Amino acid sequence: MNDYSLRALGYRATGIALLLLSTAAQAAPTDVAGRGVYHFASASGCPFDFTGANPTAARDATPADCNRVALDTHDAHASIDTAGHTILLSTDTAHESRTLIGDVLLQGSGVASNGRRVPLSVQVLLRRTGRTWSPDVYVHAPVSGKFAEVRMDPYRIVVREGTEQRIVFTPEQARDLLAHPSLAARVARQLVEVRPTASGEANANDITIALGIGQVAKSVARARFSSDQPDDTDLNQVLAKGNWTVDVEALSSQIPAWAVKRELFLFGLEASPLLQDVRERGFDKHDKLSFGVANGAGFLRYNGREEPFSGAVASGRAFMQDSFIGLILAWRRDADERTAAAGASAPRAAKRPGGAPA
Repeated sequence: MNDYSLRALGYRATGIALLLLSTAAQAAPTDVAGRGVYHFASASGCPFDFTGANPTAARDATPADCNRVALDTHDAHASIDTAGHTILLSTDTAHESRTLIGDVLLQGSGVASNGRRVPLSVQVLLRRTGRTWSPDVYVHAPVSGKFAEVRMDPYRIVVREGTEQRIVFTPEQARDLLAHPSLAARVARQLVEVRPTASGEANANDITIALGIGQVAKSVARARFSSDQPDDTDLNQVLAKGNWTVDVEALSSQIPAWAVKRELFLFGLEASPLLQDVRERGFDKHDKLSFGVANGAGFLRYNGREEPFSGAVASGRAFMQDSFIGLILAWRRDADERTAAAGASAPRAAKRPGGAPA
């Protein structure tokens, strides 16, 4: 065998070895454990792909880490198989009645009734009583209605019950929730209303969230996103390089304390000594929480008291991308959406029956 043949054989062997290693690497699930928030890639796009100066880029979105598994208990485990599109959750011990073990957030998009592709996400909260798991499912959408041409990574969510495994959520369920919502889900969506804070003005950056319908709707929170960048600037760039602030004000003392505490956990705010009272009791009416970046320095502010906050950019990205409120604030920065909102203040919904989304 001549030198050329030997070299060719060596190249083939090396190529096969690299292919096998690559396949093995792609096939290996990612295992995470313990209380924490873990993001992984979405091949179906992320919310920021649909806002800013070039929302058409969403058609060619590259995978980014905006899907999420959050584990609320220290004994929780999750195995994320991106090749097999399966997420397996388990805990080391049984738990008391309806203990929240964690959630899965899947990001995607769909075409709304006006023909525009909009960001969508499905959140599955997983609770456990003894050895039995139960899911609560929520839809986050910046506009109401049904959605066509849904794009969302087709993950199955599986839980371990004793020595057996059980599927608790499927890709088909996700598509049905978005494309063919049940009557109960449609009614529930109408009970969550999002409107401009200033009556009659379609202000993209200042919204009020209310529960109820029409004149009997009760305002529960106000949220605002402000920055020194034009509204059509890519949000990744705004958060990383600009001056910006997220403001949240409680308009009611009836917001569930567990939901407030979980928001602090999900968005990297729970470690602050400034928020000790909030962690213990939730929000009182007119409590104000702000965080952001000013002149390159992160800050956290609560009821007028302020401290440095090095995690501001990460928290801002998580809030604007992963939360129902942030999703709406991000979407309403889009110029076309502001124009549409000026003509009608439509209700925006985020849930099916089962309580407030986290």
